[in-house]
Amino acid sequence: MKNLILQPHVRQKIDARVDRLLRDIDNPEPPLRVEEVLELLRLDLAYYRSDDPGFINETIHRLTMAGKQVLARPTLLLDALKKFSVKALYSPDRKRILIDETVPKAKHRWLQGHEVIHDVLDWHEPVHYGDNELTVKQSCLDKVEAEANYGAGQLLFLRQRFAVEALDSPPSVELVRNLAKTFGNTHASTLWRLIEATGRTRPMVGVIHYHPHPRFVSDKFDPANPCRHFIQSDAFSAQFSEVSQHNVYDLLRGYCGPRKGGLLGEATAILTDDNGDEHEFSFETFGFYHECLTLGVHLRKRAVVVGVVA
Repeated sequence: MKNLILQPHVRQKIDARVDRLLRDIDNPEPPLRVEEVLELLRLDLAYYRSDDPGFINETIHRLTMAGKQVLARPTLLLDALKKFSVKALYSPDRKRILIDETVPKAKHRWLQGHEVIHDVLDWHEPVHYGDNELTVKQSCLDKVEAEANYGAGQLLFLRQRFAVEALDSPPSVELVRNLAKTFGNTHASTLWRLIEATGRTRPMVGVIHYHPHPRFVSDKFDPANPCRHFIQSDAFSAQFSEVSQHNVYDLLRGYCGPRKGGLLGEATAILTDDNGDEHEFSFETFGFYHECLTLGVHLRKRAVVVGVVA
């Protein structure tokens, strides 16, 4: 699934909201303490278990979950959570963020940041109530989720602080690992933010996927959608829009070895841009046991060899 590229003016509006949040908590050093943001915004944090029907003890008037409008009758809410695999909710009327306790602890931080952005972007409020025909359109919901993801990245990675550190070294999976440790976030969210922050003018692509080697194939692998997330930088989206997730997945499957974790492989590969010109990219794939990350970085445009007849 390809990421949605937001328009510059939308990013600027979100950046301004996040900058204000960070100023209000005195522009902290990494890693960000999300608890300080919740306290500032007076947001309540609660938990539920999607595998336990007994968690619903209160009525939430209306929620929009995973792109679907759902009335808050307890049985309907529980069915929706299971059907759409919703991992976190934001209830604007109660100023409450709900996190599914069955989600690994490492991902709670991202879920909290995502829901915080829903709270601070006032134009998201109608979507949470499902007020009209416009807000329940899938295109609108997709955009709202992309905005919350972008804002969460800006918040949890402390805006320009991350960009400065990311640009200080060549992009690589090793850099992703180091930055994840510094900023206290997952490797997957750090890969996403690295591509977003450093790929405005340089074509870069990232993939979050299951192990590509047949020996370690996951029962969750879907051949129709081999990449759980297909992350394009601005420059990659503009110049290589015809390159599909299947193209990149077939490429990385060709060089990845049967090792379960660690560096699974690396290669220099050729991708063709929208004008038909060939470009060299460096690719590397790292296995983190529960998921794999691939980073592709543009190296150079391939020289055109012209034959001359003597």
